[in-house]
Amino acid sequence: MVVDERNWARNLTYSARVQHPGSTEELQEAVAAADRVHALGTRHSFSPCADTDGLLVALDRIDPDLRIDAAAGTATVGSAIRLGDLGRLLDERGLAIANLPSLPHISLGGAVSTATHGSGDGNGMLATLVRGLEAVGPDGAVRSFTGPELAGAVMAYGALGVVTRITLAVEPAFSVRQDSFGTMPWTRVEEDLDAIFAAAYSVSLFTTYTDDVRGGLVKSRDAAGRPGPFFGAQPTPRDPAEIEAPTSHTPVGDFGPSWDRLPHFRLAAVPSVGEELQSEYFVPRARALEALIALRDLGRDIDPALHVTELRTVAADGLWLSPASGADVLAIGFTWRDVPELVLPLLPRIEERLLPLGARPHWAKLFAARADVLRERYAGWDDFARLRDEVDPGRVFANPFLTEVLGS
Repeated sequence: MVVDERNWARNLTYSARVQHPGSTEELQEAVAAADRVHALGTRHSFSPCADTDGLLVALDRIDPDLRIDAAAGTATVGSAIRLGDLGRLLDERGLAIANLPSLPHISLGGAVSTATHGSGDGNGMLATLVRGLEAVGPDGAVRSFTGPELAGAVMAYGALGVVTRITLAVEPAFSVRQDSFGTMPWTRVEEDLDAIFAAAYSVSLFTTYTDDVRGGLVKSRDAAGRPGPFFGAQPTPRDPAEIEAPTSHTPVGDFGPSWDRLPHFRLAAVPSVGEELQSEYFVPRARALEALIALRDLGRDIDPALHVTELRTVAADGLWLSPASGADVLAIGFTWRDVPELVLPLLPRIEERLLPLGARPHWAKLFAARADVLRERYAGWDDFARLRDEVDPGRVFANPFLTEVLGS
């Protein structure tokens, strides 16, 4: 059988055709009958973390069935819903979630499972908003994860089952103003790194490594915004995240609902470049400046392969496999040109500089490190291994990638 199922960036061809069950019951039957299973969301992973040569399932035909628990301050919804669609539905009910990533196109389940995040010193990974989840296990039964084990189940990369429903913390709907700023000298970043990221609810810097910082996006929550200079950078109507398609970006310079302003890209548009590869590394804030200096030393080699790097901050959490577990981090995200012959040889060189500083890679993007290096970086590694042995002793939800990064 010829398989031509690909991820969004088209750098991966999946090893099996994708089935689309129409209900949780159909999904349970399919999982129970399969030897190997993995779930696909909206296919925005650049690594093969969601691949399998067994059964691939997508839950996009199952009703999201949004349920609000006003007393608990939570919303429960099907995992396949896109973040932008969830934000819009919550907004219609006067509610919101605290933060969103740059892409509203990603499914909730995929985002939670793969360390997706936005920016802001006080904002954690999207997974930190999860208060419970349900997943179909290897025997087809639905298991609920709550309590202490939720810290392991919430960011599991599909290794514990097919996540079907997620309960999230919600809050009253709020507005966000997005302001854009132009070039900033690296010397200003070196002098004011912490102050720059503390200056608003969400701050992103966009840069290459041999020139000045290209610019920044500053997102203010229920405040006047920042029409004046930002650490020496002048206001501009142009979004510094723009690479090729300005019409795909969210509005600059006015207030709007959080679900529409916290992402960088419009839900109805093609996100980002469309022809790209991505990597990301999370460096403890205490070592962030060292990391940036190390990358600038490699700038002449990095920049020919790079569209742009986005710098964001993420608050510490206690999730077992989170790249922010135990420490606030600077997320260094590389949007590469679609030239793997340039990109892939750079990854070990970047990791040689960043991993000694405590960096952890984003598992759904491209990186070189594997289990022998990774296990030393997560305090919850052994706890997750025990939970995995309990939930999936036969490794129905394993695949070659997870075996390489988690071990057998």
